[in-house]
Amino acid sequence: MIAGRGGRTSLFANLFRGAAGGMVCRREQGTMSDPDYNYDRGGQGAWPWLVLTAVLVGALVFFLNRDADDGLGGEQTLVVYCATGVKKAVEEAAGKFEQETGAKVSLEYSSSGVLANKLKLDKEGGLPRADVYVPADYVYAERARADGLTAESLKVATWKVVLGVKPGSDLALGNCGDLLSQKISFVICDPLAGVGKKTKKMLERSGHWVAVDAAKAASFPTVTEAALAVKENAGTQAAFVWDSVARQFGLRVVELPELAASKADISVAVMATTERPALALKFARYLAAPTRGGAVFARHHYMPIPGDEWAEAPRLRVDCGGVNREAVEKTISEFQQREGARIDVVYAGCGTLVSKMQTGDQGLPDIFMTCDASYLDMAQEKMGQPFGPDIKVSSTRIVMLVEKGNPHGIRSLADLAKRGLRVGTTDPKASTLGALSHELCRETGKFDPIKQNIVMMADTAHTLVQTMEAGRKLDVALVYEANIRHLRDRYDAVPLKPKRALAVQNVAARKTTPYPQLARRLMERLTSQTSRRRFEQLGFSWEANGQ
Repeated sequence: MIAGRGGRTSLFANLFRGAAGGMVCRREQGTMSDPDYNYDRGGQGAWPWLVLTAVLVGALVFFLNRDADDGLGGEQTLVVYCATGVKKAVEEAAGKFEQETGAKVSLEYSSSGVLANKLKLDKEGGLPRADVYVPADYVYAERARADGLTAESLKVATWKVVLGVKPGSDLALGNCGDLLSQKISFVICDPLAGVGKKTKKMLERSGHWVAVDAAKAASFPTVTEAALAVKENAGTQAAFVWDSVARQFGLRVVELPELAASKADISVAVMATTERPALALKFARYLAAPTRGGAVFARHHYMPIPGDEWAEAPRLRVDCGGVNREAVEKTISEFQQREGARIDVVYAGCGTLVSKMQTGDQGLPDIFMTCDASYLDMAQEKMGQPFGPDIKVSSTRIVMLVEKGNPHGIRSLADLAKRGLRVGTTDPKASTLGALSHELCRETGKFDPIKQNIVMMADTAHTLVQTMEAGRKLDVALVYEANIRHLRDRYDAVPLKPKRALAVQNVAARKTTPYPQLARRLMERLTSQTSRRRFEQLGFSWEANGQ
């Protein structure tokens, strides 16, 4: 069953009363049986009871504030603030979630606006309680995120505002004007409720709100109360409610033209302050999964919005260009821990990665993050556009790493043709960096003498940097600026001027990944402000728009 907000209130209250009673008892004995009772002496004797009382009060506060969930799963109990209109579906889905995962879910209901205010008050009071917020309209989730209350949100179902009419009535209503002209007794919901806010917005747009607000018979705080009034009150003929709720209460649904654009997306948002992010996100994924929460929402007359395939611990494969490794490793690790997912990352040169994709031995990754955008273009062209739209992340310029003071006087790629120079590049067949470097060398018209000077073609830029640091093997190495941040005080870097010497790193998800929402959230994390700081600290320039 779905857990309530348990606790040990009665136990500690009884102990508190016992301690206080003991203290009163001692005072009464002194005053009634001993006419020479010394109040000062009696007060000293009460100190142990006062200390005990303070300890018990402290324990009571601790246990009431800790999560109130011992015996119900401890850290495995989620507190969910849920809009009343979604109660039936979320309650059923939560019960199934408990059965499948062994976790506990404590549901608390009210209107979306009241819950939003409650979240703010919880935060301001320093005691955030909720792990998950399920509002009736996505605008509430967006506002909560803008206020720093939530971190992730998934759309799970959609519904729209209709006029719910008492079953069996023969009312003929073509539009809002008919509702007003026929003097029908109808009710609405307060604007704090999602349906009330949406109703007001739609009718203000059509010019009917003032008249409707004046003609209403009553206004209710939640949509279920409004629907119940139509169902059970003889004098109430109709209500502006969500279509799903109208059907749940057996009301006749009348779709007024003024409400045609009233569709709203129900979402599940994970709180930024939750101490159980992996469990909260698991519950969010469960509600959005077509075979889990989606099936439940459909049974309750909502229109499900398909989410990721259900898996308790989903798994993503990320193919990532090696130049990004140091910048993304911590971000991916943090994401994996918060999501309770497994992220398998393959780091290599982009040429190697694309070649492996083409062979089909391991299939396509769920996400491809490039060393340079040209390799995503190559993968799209050679494999029939398997990836969705890309997001630019960062950029870094190719430089020529030389000894301090640049003793060989290297100023441009053409200088790499100097007799006896020892040049290091990465392998053009395996590496974006190598391919770009060799291509730019060809454009100088001196590729043959430059090629004679190339004494090392490494798999990665990291190997080139290590070789330069070892000394006496290379005079110059073509690497990315992002590879040499830590070497600025010991080596010089000569940047390449051509526009194409700038490598742009982008990221895209496979169109057929079973976890598109999880992939989207990872890409959002990779383009977050935290990720930006990590890239820029390593010498990358930031390219992600709006981040």
